[in-house]
Amino acid sequence: MDSKKARKKYRLMYQIYTHPKYIEHGKKFFEGVNERYTEYAKRLEPKIGIPYTVITPLIFIFVRACVHYAMFEDEYYLKTQMEVLKQGVALFVDKYKANQA
Repeated sequence: MDSKKARKKYRLMYQIYTHPKYIEHGKKFFEGVNERYTEYAKRLEPKIGIPYTVITPLIFIFVRACVHYAMFEDEYYLKTQMEVLKQGVALFVDKYKANQA
């Protein structure tokens, strides 16, 4: 999907899910997203050695940065968020490896 279509899709999605008429549907949708990301983090935990409770918010930050970029083409926001995530993951890997030793 090209960026213009993705941008329109995300804007429409946010407009619908935040509209007072559909806000409860939006909350349910995002609860499901939270569950799926948490399950994904649980599958990653044994592979990378970071607790899922730490991985889950990192996934949220990653997704938020990607959606923000898709909606606004804000490359600065995306790059700075990705850099912090890379550094953070490296620090967490070191921390939890040290705790296991």
